[in-house]
Amino acid sequence: MTTAKYSTIAAWSLAIARALSASNIDANTLFKRAGLSLPQLEAEPDSRVAIDKMTLLWQAAEQESGSAAFGLTVGQYAYPINFRALGALMLSSDTLAQAFETLPDYAALVSNSAVISLQRTPQLLGFTIIPLNGVEISDLAIDAFFASLMLHGKQMIGHSDFVRKVDLLRAIPKSQQAWSDMFGCPVTMAADSNCMWMDRTMLEQTVISRNRHLAQHNEQVVRQYLNNMQALSWQEKTSQGIHALLVNGEPTALRIAQMYNISERSLSRYLKLEGTGFRALLKLKRQELARHYLLNTQMSVSALSDTLGYSSVSNFSRSFSQWSGVSPANYRLLSKDNFKVTS
Repeated sequence: MTTAKYSTIAAWSLAIARALSASNIDANTLFKRAGLSLPQLEAEPDSRVAIDKMTLLWQAAEQESGSAAFGLTVGQYAYPINFRALGALMLSSDTLAQAFETLPDYAALVSNSAVISLQRTPQLLGFTIIPLNGVEISDLAIDAFFASLMLHGKQMIGHSDFVRKVDLLRAIPKSQQAWSDMFGCPVTMAADSNCMWMDRTMLEQTVISRNRHLAQHNEQVVRQYLNNMQALSWQEKTSQGIHALLVNGEPTALRIAQMYNISERSLSRYLKLEGTGFRALLKLKRQELARHYLLNTQMSVSALSDTLGYSSVSNFSRSFSQWSGVSPANYRLLSKDNFKVTS
C-alpha cells in the first residue's frame, strides 16, 4: 500500500484498465509508463495509488485513446462492487438522497486529494468536488467520478433523470457532445467549480432494492478501512479543507465546519481530542504550500504571500524565515543549487 500523502483507491486504476481493454488498448503498457503494476493492483484492489501516478495514468489513457472524454468511458467501468463496501453502502441506502448525503463522509476512501461537499437549493442538491490547490488531478478523473455516480444512481432507482445540470472546471473541448450524451442535461465547461446538480425530489425516491442491516454492516466496513488509512481523522479533514480554501481567501474554522456539516464548536472539540487545533493546522498548511510553490513553480514571493493569505510580503517573509531559517527567495535559490549538485 502506498504511503503517499495524497492517494486514491486502486479500484479507480482498475476501472481505467477495463476501459482501456474495451477500447483495444494495452493497459499493461500504460500502467508501466505511469510507474504502476497492473497485476499487483489487481491482486490488491483495496490498496492505495499515489495521485501523481494516477494523473500520469490518466494522461497516458487520454493520449492513447485520443479522446478528451475518455473519463466518461471509465465511469461506465467503475462498478459499485469494485469499490467494495463503499459501493455496497451506497447501493443499500434507502434513498439516493441518503446515499449522496453519506458519501462526503467517506470520500477519502475514493481519494483524499480533493474536498467533497454538498450544496443545496430548495430544488437541487449539488455534489461538489474541490481539488486541493497544488495537487494535480486529471480532468478525466472528475468526469469519471461524476459519470460513475450518475450510473450508480441509475442502478438504484432505474433512471438518471435526477441529474439536472453539470458544471466542470475543465477547459472547453472542441466538442461537448460526449458530455451532453452521457449526462443528458446541460453541461457547463470552464465553470467556477466541479458540481453535479441533482433533483432533490427524485433523490428522495425509494430505491429499487435496499437492505438496512446490510447498509449498517457496510458502513462499519468502510469506517474500518478509513480508520486503517487514517482518513477519518479530523486533523486530516481540516487540513484538506484549509488546503482547498486558502486559494480563495482566509480559511476559518467556521467555514471548515460548514464544509463537513458540523458546528464550529464540534470541530474544535474533535481537533482537541486529536491533540491539535485549527490555528496550528493552518500554520502547518501554509508552511507546506509555501515550500511546494517555491520549489515547484515560478510564482513570485509577492504572489505567494497573497495566495497564502498574508497581510503583507514582509509578514510572509518573516514567518517563512522563522520556519526555515532562510528567506523565501534564498530557500528557492538554495533548493535549486542543491538540485544541480545532486542531478
